[in-house]
Amino acid sequence: MQEIVRLMSDYPLTSIGVAFVIVVIFVFFFMKLVKVALILLLIAVAVGGYLYLRYPDERPAGLKEAVEKGKQTLTKGRELIEKGKEVYEKGKEIVDKGKGVLEKQVDKGKDDTDVIGKIIGGEKGSKAK
Repeated sequence: MQEIVRLMSDYPLTSIGVAFVIVVIFVFFFMKLVKVALILLLIAVAVGGYLYLRYPDERPAGLKEAVEKGKQTLTKGRELIEKGKEVYEKGKEIVDKGKGVLEKQVDKGKDDTDVIGKIIGGEKGSKAK
């Protein structure tokens, strides 16, 4: 870090040139971002205007009606979230129950394979000579 400071103080003209290049790069970069933001805003306004003019029946008549419609939508959304939580909990219980049944069946299958192994090959652990 001290070397950079020393180089900047030894060569001030070069330091000014580097700083100018960095500023120019930032200006062009941010100008591109501003252009993209303006284009996206223009597209959003155009689509909103199209929908506003195309479907006049669906837009609210006044601000109070819009607020009421928004409150109703918010209430319905909250109800859906609560129902979703309930469904999730029920699903979690079913999955847990299914895991328990599956583990029991796997254990039963292991026992059955031991029995089959004894029938086919004799006692477990004893080798035919």
